[in-house]
Amino acid sequence: MFEIILTAVDGSEHDRKALAATKELAKLAEGTVRVVHVREGDFIGRAGVVAREEHDEASKLVDQTVAELVAAGVKATGTLRSSLSSLVALEILEEAEECSASVIIMGSRGVSDLKGLLVGSTTHKVLHLGRLPVLVMR
Repeated sequence: MFEIILTAVDGSEHDRKALAATKELAKLAEGTVRVVHVREGDFIGRAGVVAREEHDEASKLVDQTVAELVAAGVKATGTLRSSLSSLVALEILEEAEECSASVIIMGSRGVSDLKGLLVGSTTHKVLHLGRLPVLVMR
């Protein structure tokens, strides 16, 4: 049922719980994992040096996450996407569609439903806009 698992990472402490769940589910389902990180704000005129450093850090995050999964015996690949900050959830959902994911796993900072609706957390948007099952780890 969970042949391809998409896990979205942002480098936060909440990623650890999501990554642990990703490892377990991938092993149980004998599935593969697609790691995605969406860089925010790439389209706003930033200095080239700053953008390059942020890109390198984001690439390193994806590469390290994939390496950790592979070291745990899980088949994994990764990708880096860019988006305006308000469209991060849509990028995650687009990646899920492109890789034919059967489930999305994400960490959550635990904002309330009201705050999520008012402020618009990425996790809330993925939950409400997507069609796939989403496992949210707090």
